[in-house]
Amino acid sequence: MTKKEFVAEAHAAALESAKQSGMPALVTVAQAALESNWGASGLSQQAKNYFGIKAHKGHGEIVMETHECAHGVEHEVHAAFARYGSMLECFRCRDGILSRGAVYAAARQNRDNEQDFIREMAKHWATDPHYAEKLTAVLEEVKGML
Repeated sequence: MTKKEFVAEAHAAALESAKQSGMPALVTVAQAALESNWGASGLSQQAKNYFGIKAHKGHGEIVMETHECAHGVEHEVHAAFARYGSMLECFRCRDGILSRGAVYAAARQNRDNEQDFIREMAKHWATDPHYAEKLTAVLEEVKGML
């Protein structure tokens, strides 16, 4: 799948999910592209998990190696991730996490401003201290494909 094909598929799923959640669809697409390497990661291909969502109640799981950053040092760990039946199911789960999680309240308040939303969401979504900057760069790339 090319990047452009991934963006088209992800954009359709993000728009559908956003109908219920109100989350910014283009940020969802960019985050899925960043987290899944444009749909090429093992996690996205084997478990339709495009955001690195850890295993939780109600979903099957798959154990995979991942990179975490602690105190500025990246290291590999094995973690249990959620398994989904479709891209849309995964996107709806991600939007649900952002809609319900208390730590994402500031992100929800900034749904109409992509940059503020990204900055607030990134504080709690990833361990990478440069996550917001990386996501913003991918967002600009995604916008260029639509």
